[in-house]
Amino acid sequence: MTIATAFPDYPASDLPPIPSHWRDISWHNDACPSFTVAGLQVFIDYAEPAKRELAHYGLADVRFHVMEAETGSSIIATDDWQAVIDAVDDHVAAGIDAEADRSRA
Repeated sequence: MTIATAFPDYPASDLPPIPSHWRDISWHNDACPSFTVAGLQVFIDYAEPAKRELAHYGLADVRFHVMEAETGSSIIATDDWQAVIDAVDDHVAAGIDAEADRSRA
């Protein structure tokens, strides 16, 4: 599935700039579109806070959520796209550093 098929009402113009190496893994049973990169799943909720699934819990200010795909552990939940990009980049860098440490051992 893609955003277009899983979330036909999601305005493409509301998407932030998605890095080209991220893969769309949107699924209609999720609350919003998502992408995968480096073992992470990045959820991108609707730009309009009232349309966000967690709005009725008073959490409409959280548009982006990054979690480890395998464990479901939350990495960051924010309304700041640059913070998402930075968190993903830090995760990738940490993985590269860990791999380098293993190869030196």
